[in-house]
Amino acid sequence: MNERCSHCALRFEPEPGFYQGAMYVSYGFTVMFIGVVGVLLYLLGDPSEWVYIGTAIGGMLLLVPLNYRYSRILYLYFIGGIKYDPTLSR
Repeated sequence: MNERCSHCALRFEPEPGFYQGAMYVSYGFTVMFIGVVGVLLYLLGDPSEWVYIGTAIGGMLLLVPLNYRYSRILYLYFIGGIKYDPTLSR
């Protein structure tokens, strides 16, 4: 992750340990994903528990990069008070 924004020079880490709270956002994403996968698999025929476990773990592993990135972005946006300013974009 870059230390500063290339457009507005905003410092992306406001204080040491600021993004530890993003772990809770990431946890929320993971719980929602497992819930959606569980409901979809149940509606599609209720397979064995190993299909549930394998699908949930496989899907979570595939989504790790997105989960990591967007949990930090949402945490910075909602808790850090950072707002998008279109006048600063090129």
